[in-house]
Amino acid sequence: FDPGKRNDSVLTRMLSGRWRKYIRGSSEILCGQEWTSMGEVGVGAWEYSDYAPDFSHGAGWITAGSGRIDLTGKPLAEAAYTKTAFELMEKPVIAVRPVNHTGEKHSPSAWKMSNAIESWSWDGCSGKKAQVEVYARADRVELFINGKSVGSKKMKNDCRTSFDVIYEEGIIEAISYDAQNREIARNVLYTAGKETILTGIPEEKETEAGKLCFVRLQYTDKTGTVKPLKRGTLEVHVENGELLGLGNGCPYNERGYRTAKTDTYYGEALAVIRAGESGTVNVQVSDGKYACAVQIPVRNKEEVEEC
Repeated sequence: FDPGKRNDSVLTRMLSGRWRKYIRGSSEILCGQEWTSMGEVGVGAWEYSDYAPDFSHGAGWITAGSGRIDLTGKPLAEAAYTKTAFELMEKPVIAVRPVNHTGEKHSPSAWKMSNAIESWSWDGCSGKKAQVEVYARADRVELFINGKSVGSKKMKNDCRTSFDVIYEEGIIEAISYDAQNREIARNVLYTAGKETILTGIPEEKETEAGKLCFVRLQYTDKTGTVKPLKRGTLEVHVENGELLGLGNGCPYNERGYRTAKTDTYYGEALAVIRAGESGTVNVQVSDGKYACAVQIPVRNKEEVEEC
């Protein structure tokens, strides 16, 4: 695969089939018509120079990056906003624009609503300005950082408001209220702990012979809270299976998806593996400092038929 050519990546084709129903449903609601492509390459993306050094939308750009889910199938904060608008979220949603890039120039974004992430784990950013977005169907929302109110705002018809705050490690909390000032719901985000763990999470605990396995790779603390600013080059080795695709959700990718190595994108990546005929799929992942192992039992044809 050559990222400089037309968008025909293996990972994109595999995932577009996997998520087609979700994408069609979202597009029919939001646009009144079905999407027929993943958008003009690079147009609408919202990236900074650390992930996309070239803003010309030429070689290296894979997608527009403007959907409600990313290339790995991960729902973005924009997806939570859409669910909020359609009354599918019980709690207010807290999303934070990357604090390490507050005020910095990013690539042109014709379509993307926001690059905010549902995280309050921005290592090394204490004392920096932060832009916090809150999505809620409510009369107003109030935002707290470590128990102290940092603002209260009336909600408009778009179910979205924002706060300019100073980042502090700890807890950020949003509380929504109705017109009678009664609490509707609240939600919190926690800063990840200091320890770092490389985690592999298979989408399914077991698989079938020849079936695709999706393994999400994340830098987290011991509680599983993702660290978006932890970054590394992951190398993946597979036994009793075949590594078909490896990559992350970034719309810009010069490496491609057919190698055994990938950069992480805001602390995450995804491996797509075809299971062997029997036994266990063994996945080894390392960045040279952190490592993890994932085992996925394979059910043979007889076991599947019995079920």
